[in-house]
Amino acid sequence: MSKNEDGIKIILLGETGVGKTNLIRVFFGMEFKENFVSSSSSDCFEGDLKYNDKSYKFFLWDTAGQERYRAINRMFFKDARIILIVYSIIDKHSFDEVDFWIKYVKENIKDEKYIIALIANKNDLYEKQIVMDEEGREAAEKYNIDFLTTSAKTDAVTFKEFVNRLIINYINMTEGSGSKDDKKDTLKINKDKKSEGQKNKKCCWNVKYNFFF
Repeated sequence: MSKNEDGIKIILLGETGVGKTNLIRVFFGMEFKENFVSSSSSDCFEGDLKYNDKSYKFFLWDTAGQERYRAINRMFFKDARIILIVYSIIDKHSFDEVDFWIKYVKENIKDEKYIIALIANKNDLYEKQIVMDEEGREAAEKYNIDFLTTSAKTDAVTFKEFVNRLIINYINMTEGSGSKDDKKDTLKINKDKKSEGQKNKKCCWNVKYNFFF
């Protein structure tokens, strides 16, 4: 595949209030919002990755509150290639539900070539931490998936680098490419120029800005 026309679909799952929307906001260079109110719709954001002299498009999808109904449309999982399960270190319930979300993914994605990763969010609130980092690592090891502890509020760069690495890993897995260490990659992130809160007629938001790793 010299150019992935359809794009690499990345979805964020997890309980309401764990910070999925803010993780996507800071990934795309938007301001972190305290007390963000989830909506009942899904938002999609678009970016481009140039890796090993090839161009790839990727899309980040936010469930934006649908998870409270436990009835996310199965079509939402169609063609998903990278799935990020997010929990909050200050919310034990969100961590307890990790097993549910991983099972839900496996029941809804039939293609074997996909990546799941576990994200522990809100590590800036370590004074209130209920779920210890070791518990998150043990859960990730149980399912043999990658694990990241981060904060949408204070550690956006770490999250960006983690997602970038997962995209590269997916490309290598599906194309048999070489190691990332000896390749050049550039991540171009796109979001919409329109004012926030305005409805977009297209599936994804689109304004250009470059981020280099």
